[in-house]
Amino acid sequence: MNKTVSLCRFFHVLALFCISFLTGPGVGESRAGWQEEWEKTVKAAKQEGGLVLYGGEEITHLQLLEAFNKEYPEIKVTTASGHGSELGARIVAERRAGKFLVDLYAGGPSTPYRVLYLADALDPIKAELILPEVTDPAKWYGGKHTYADPKDAYLLMFEGTPSGGATLVYNTKLVNAKEIKSYWDLLKPKWNGKILYMNPTSNSLGLNTTISLLDTPGVGAEFIKRLFSEMDVGISGNRRQGTDWLAAGKYALCFACRDVERAKSQGLPVLDFQPGDLRESLFEIGGGSSSVLVRLNQGPNPNAAKVFVNWFLSRNGQAVWQRVMNTVVKEGSNSMRIDVPKDDVMAEAQRLADRQYKIIGFRDPKPTLTLMRQILKN
Repeated sequence: MNKTVSLCRFFHVLALFCISFLTGPGVGESRAGWQEEWEKTVKAAKQEGGLVLYGGEEITHLQLLEAFNKEYPEIKVTTASGHGSELGARIVAERRAGKFLVDLYAGGPSTPYRVLYLADALDPIKAELILPEVTDPAKWYGGKHTYADPKDAYLLMFEGTPSGGATLVYNTKLVNAKEIKSYWDLLKPKWNGKILYMNPTSNSLGLNTTISLLDTPGVGAEFIKRLFSEMDVGISGNRRQGTDWLAAGKYALCFACRDVERAKSQGLPVLDFQPGDLRESLFEIGGGSSSVLVRLNQGPNPNAAKVFVNWFLSRNGQAVWQRVMNTVVKEGSNSMRIDVPKDDVMAEAQRLADRQYKIIGFRDPKPTLTLMRQILKN
């Protein structure tokens, strides 16, 4: 009996020793490591005293910056807001002139990939992540960080708003949505000359919608070819113009028209088809419709940029971003963080608990561009 008790005690002590060896010091050292790095980064960021952000309202909105400065008042933020293609061209022109003025950019993934990533203008944003609540994959939808680049390191997707694939918007005075149950219904003679398409090869306009259509089972290249060859489709290269034309009734339907929520809030007769409205609809996250955050290399404020990245991707930062986008900007937006409450997320941007969404990070645009240039040439 005593021998049995002694053996039990021996194995109990051995188990405690193993647990202590495997978890105790390692966890403590790791925790001290990130804390020390964070403290040094914050100190250096305050000494830099500045930060330059380019992008849409998802990163430049005043209320977002006010929330950041409430925690880090020593860092003065300068912004440039606008459409992706315009800002991308501006960044490229600045860098060609030897001016590396921008620290961070946020917006749709096309400009960060086609303009910045392919020009080797980015540093891996993965290396900027310090705070455990940011690096912890369990805090993010899908149990991991999702990147919209082939190396899974540069274009971090922080927005997880679900979509039905291709964006299709309609004028409610001219279209009875119940009559359109499939993309193929748009090839009926009644819609000839009534469909607008935001430039299908433009990274800031219709390219992502085109990619989605080509990737959608039951739609694909055959539908695209017939749409442009049979339906006298109008093409616009101006984001505001497209929505204005749709609202005014010049066109009844529009592929890739934007600012729908804002137009609706102004009383304009526009709505977009929701996931599931069309037979071929997809249930996906990303694929060109979700915003990403990128880090410009040789930026003027590397430490301040790192502080902002970690604050912005923290639970608090994403809660502020989500609230501002949904309640102030009036654009349905859902954070990829799953620990951020979704009470303020607009209905169309909610992720349904009983639905599985396909998460799409990087999709190579080259095959789509090649096909579309051939179609439009013909």
